[in-house]
Amino acid sequence: MDNENQRYIEYFQRQLAPEGSDAFWKGRKVWFEENRVELSEQLHSLSKSDGDRLQTLATSILKHEDQGEYDSFFAKEIFEPLVEIALDICKKNKIELKNPVKFVNSPGLDPSPVALASSAEHLLFAGQGTFSFCNYWSKVFSSAIAEVAELPEEERNSPEAIVQKLLQGNVIMDAARLSLRYAHSGSLVGFGRMAQDDDLTAFRTLLVNAMEIFAIGHEIGHFLAHEDYPETSGIRPGQDAKSHELECDAIGLAISTEYGVRNKNPFAFQLIGPLLLFYALHTCERVKSILVDEEPILSDSHPTHEERFSHTLNFLSKVGASKDVMEGVHFTLEVALCVGSQVQVIAQKLKTHTNGE
Repeated sequence: MDNENQRYIEYFQRQLAPEGSDAFWKGRKVWFEENRVELSEQLHSLSKSDGDRLQTLATSILKHEDQGEYDSFFAKEIFEPLVEIALDICKKNKIELKNPVKFVNSPGLDPSPVALASSAEHLLFAGQGTFSFCNYWSKVFSSAIAEVAELPEEERNSPEAIVQKLLQGNVIMDAARLSLRYAHSGSLVGFGRMAQDDDLTAFRTLLVNAMEIFAIGHEIGHFLAHEDYPETSGIRPGQDAKSHELECDAIGLAISTEYGVRNKNPFAFQLIGPLLLFYALHTCERVKSILVDEEPILSDSHPTHEERFSHTLNFLSKVGASKDVMEGVHFTLEVALCVGSQVQVIAQKLKTHTNGE
């Protein structure tokens, strides 16, 4: 990359970086440099064969060289492959972009990636803000689903039985801690360790990937729209900003289903990943509303999390999702709703206690 392009990218990265966050990102870079050899050795010890994913990752850690002050090895390893897969899905379905897409690490702390469309090369910013949010909430939901699956079959459709089961463990309190942290700071970056049974790692990873591929697919929807209507930032004649966002969601959902088929990821194929992502954001927003005692201000340009949630369910219906798929979706959402309702109860009790009522 030439120096002019690098300066161009770093200019936009600085716009995304919250004020006062430079010390945090410098600390992350120092940590990586001090621990990269140990991380590589750990991955080598876990790999099961020459050339497997872990061994490749271990080698990449040692070879990585930062391209600029905001570069991130982990963001590249997570999101660059997803961008490539999403673009290939578009190409195979004859909705190929005219311009190339470059992935760039985002130093922003919030969960949403950012698309910067261009007449030359599109830039897609995503980073720790996105993968932290997706990873932590995937731990919550995968643990909750696994715990509820232990119930007798006849009790799995009972919200009361589900809540009682979840209250026996830590999952609801973990979800409350995440929601309170997000309500306070708008991010889960730096939240800290959240323990989870190692047996759920594969389950959680599938769910994380299902959330992240949708987030990437949505931004690619913005690039596609911009190439068709560059003068209006991708908004078609007669279309408002909210419906444009939902149209980009539809691109993300279509990419998610194809990704799920390719990678044998049921949470992507069934759109459980994006549904739980929207519900996690909704839960965090509701907790914030409870604590500050005011409803969020509705955006003129972006649909609410509830609208995006409903749009995703409608998408499933329109594409003719099978009965088995819909049953799996409804079970998962019932578990998530039970988690969210109890988190809001905790937030209300905390507010009452704080106010001395």
